[in-house]
Amino acid sequence: MRTKRKINWFMILLLIPAVAMLTVTIIMPVFVVVGMSFFRYNLLDMANVHWNNFANYKAVFADPEFVKTFGRTLTYVCGTVGAQFVIGLGVALLLNSKRIRGRRIFRSLLFLPWTIPSLVVAVTWMFILQPQYGVMNYLLGLGDYSILGNSSTAMLGIIVSAVWKQMPLMMIMLLSGLQTVPEDLKEAAEIDGANGFQKFLCITIPCIMPVIKTVTLTSIVSNFQMFVLFFTMTGGGPVRATTTLPLYTYETAFTGFDLGKGAAMGVCWLVFLVVFSVIYNKVLSAKEIEY
Repeated sequence: MRTKRKINWFMILLLIPAVAMLTVTIIMPVFVVVGMSFFRYNLLDMANVHWNNFANYKAVFADPEFVKTFGRTLTYVCGTVGAQFVIGLGVALLLNSKRIRGRRIFRSLLFLPWTIPSLVVAVTWMFILQPQYGVMNYLLGLGDYSILGNSSTAMLGIIVSAVWKQMPLMMIMLLSGLQTVPEDLKEAAEIDGANGFQKFLCITIPCIMPVIKTVTLTSIVSNFQMFVLFFTMTGGGPVRATTTLPLYTYETAFTGFDLGKGAAMGVCWLVFLVVFSVIYNKVLSAKEIEY
């Protein structure tokens, strides 16, 4: 009993620094923002900060631009995560094949983009998509067409840069999952007459579903928070075509000086992600198999 108590106290002491850091950097700011969302909090009128109930939330849901920015954010997240998953899974399947030589070298080279800071990625892709001397325009024969300067293609340019940056992590995680799929299940399926696609759909995907669930949910949450690429590459333009929730929240709170409404946007955003994460986990957990 004494030994168990000592181990328990030792575990608690080890957890204290992590819990303290988590409290200071995440839990406390969340409570501060939630509290701020119920106040009239204008940076230009700090002497008149007072409780205004749900006025900030009413202003958020009555704001048509908030609905539009939420729709743009969903477009960006679905496009980015979907492309990441398809490309990452395809590359992972190739690297998991024993027919390819030098797989370790390819893994290292393909993983390099993920190690590059987002700001550097944004500047690099701004040069690549530059209309006068950009490589992309030259390869596609677009002439002086500005991909980032046109409202119909600006979001696509940012999605491409985000996929290039984030796909390697998706690929590595999926590859690690593929390497855990039992071979005896595949052999049993072959004996039953299953073809390659059927084995992939009915054995491989359910076996790696925990990895798929974790890596896609992580990517969805992180892309909902994407700020650097939009702020650096387009600044929300042209004609607000790439103004997403992080950018609009920043504009409302620090450019429009309305911290109360900005905090309310952040809380709505947080609630949506929490509810979505719970539902997403339940739906994909039902598709997992035990082996």
